[in-house]
Amino acid sequence: MNDYRDNMDNLEVFEPTVTPTTIVTTQYPHERKKSGFARKLLLTMLAVAVGGIFLGLGLSVGYIAMQHFVETRAEEPTLIAQEPAVYTIAHERQVITIDSQTPDFTEIIAQVKDSVVSIQVTTALRGGGFLPPSEHHGAGSGFIFAMDDEYVFIATNHHVVANTSAITVSLDDNERVPANMIGSEPDYDLAVLAVSLEVLEEKGVPFSIAALGCSDRMRMGDSVVAIGNAMGAGQTVTKGIISAVNLQITVQDQSARTSLTLDVMQTDAAVNQGNSGGPLVNQYGEVIGIVTAKLFGHGIEGMGYVLPTNNIYDFLMEIKELGTERHAWLGIHSEEVNENIRSMFNLPSTGLLIRMVVEDSPAYHAGFQEWDLLVSFDGHPVANHPELLAAMSLRRPGDEASVGVYRNGELIEISIVLGSRPLT
Repeated sequence: MNDYRDNMDNLEVFEPTVTPTTIVTTQYPHERKKSGFARKLLLTMLAVAVGGIFLGLGLSVGYIAMQHFVETRAEEPTLIAQEPAVYTIAHERQVITIDSQTPDFTEIIAQVKDSVVSIQVTTALRGGGFLPPSEHHGAGSGFIFAMDDEYVFIATNHHVVANTSAITVSLDDNERVPANMIGSEPDYDLAVLAVSLEVLEEKGVPFSIAALGCSDRMRMGDSVVAIGNAMGAGQTVTKGIISAVNLQITVQDQSARTSLTLDVMQTDAAVNQGNSGGPLVNQYGEVIGIVTAKLFGHGIEGMGYVLPTNNIYDFLMEIKELGTERHAWLGIHSEEVNENIRSMFNLPSTGLLIRMVVEDSPAYHAGFQEWDLLVSFDGHPVANHPELLAAMSLRRPGDEASVGVYRNGELIEISIVLGSRPLT
C-alpha cells in the first residue's frame, strides 16, 4: 500500500503549453519606381492596407490559439458559510391563497418569511504558541419545520452548526434567542436545532411552520425563491428557476481531506455565504429544498445546489425524535477509489481509502489505520460512501460489526464496536 500512497501524494498537474504563432512574409524586389505624386500616394495607401491585413490576421490567429489551447479551470465546489440565529412565536400560520397560474412572489414571501431563521454561530478556537484562545463567528440560515408543546424545531445544514460552542437564532433580525442542537447527519449535511417555546413567548416574536412541498414534482424552468441570511446581513430574497434535477455533486472538505457526495437540484437563484440551510420555495409557497452548496470560480454564475425535501424529510424527523443515537458511527474520513484510480495506482480493489481516523473513535480503538482500503462492511461489498451508509443503516450504536480492509496489499477483517456520532 505504501507505493500507491506515495504516488497519490506526488500527483502533479501539467499545464498545457501554448506555442505562439509566427507569421512569415516573403519580401520581393521592388519594382522600378514610377514618377509622380500619384505613384507615391498609391504605394503609401497600398502599404497601409497590407499592414492592416497582416495585423488583423495576427490578432485573429492569436485569439483562435488562445481559445483552443489555453485551459480555463473551474474551482472545486465549495460549501457555503455558516451561522446560528433566533426564533419567535405565531402558533397559527396565516394561509394566503396564491394563484398558481400567475404567482405573486410578494405574497409567497409574506407567507413563508416568518418560518425562516437567521443563524449566528460562535466557534471557540484554541490558542497556540503566543496566540491566546479566540472566537470565530459565522452565519447561516434555517427554517422551522415542526413543533411540539415545548419546542420549535429548525432544519439547517450540518456544516452551518458543526463544532460550534454557541448558537443563537433570529426570525426578525433583531431579537435573538439561544438554540440547542438536537442532532445532525454529516453524511447528508443536515442538522436539527430546537428553541424553547417559553423563550419565544417571552420575546414576543411571531413565527410560523413552513409548508413542505413535493420536490419530485419540480421541473427544469419552474420558478423558485431562496430566502436566507445572505452574508450574515439578515433576511434577503433572491428569485430564479430550477436549472436541473436529479444531480449528484461531490463537495471537498480540504481541512479534513474528505469529500461528501450529495443528491441535489440546481438553481440559478443567487445564493451566497450565509444562505446555507435556508429554504428554496416554489410558486405555491412550499419549501422544496435546503440550500447547501454553490459552485465558485472564474466565469461561473448561477450554480447553486439544494437538498430536495423528498430526500431529507425522513432524516429530519428522525433526527428530531432520536438525535444521532439511531445512527452507527465508525469515526473515519475517507475518499472513494473508483476503477480508474485503482488501475492508475495498482490498488488491489475499489473501495474507500481511509485518510484520517478520528481520535478516540470506534475505528481508533479497533485499530484502523490511515491508508487502509475499506472494501466491505458486515459482508456487504463497499465501493463508495452510499454503499457504506446503506450497510451501516442496518446496525445501531453498540453493535459489533466486521469490516474488511486491505492493508499493505493483504485483506484483513477488523472487528469493531460501533459508536454514536458526536453532536458536533
